[in-house]
Amino acid sequence: MAARKEWTEWHLTPRGWEKGATRVQGQGNTWVEEPLDRLLSYVYQELETGDPPQVKKWSEETWHSKKEDEVKAALAKSGPCPERLA
Repeated sequence: MAARKEWTEWHLTPRGWEKGATRVQGQGNTWVEEPLDRLLSYVYQELETGDPPQVKKWSEETWHSKKEDEVKAALAKSGPCPERLA
């Protein structure tokens, strides 16, 4: 069985979490510009391998604003990075 690796970028803005670029198996990458007012960026990933299939899921921070007070306020309002592809 071929591995499935899909991911979605999530950007925290003062408005909340916004979906960014994605990779969908069989469809390739869809690139989206990062919001100019982003405070944090994460990439959420899913890797499916094996027989029977096992799915590993994780998030990684990829960018962090130096405006720490705004980051904390936005996280308090919107919560942590979404753990989903769409």
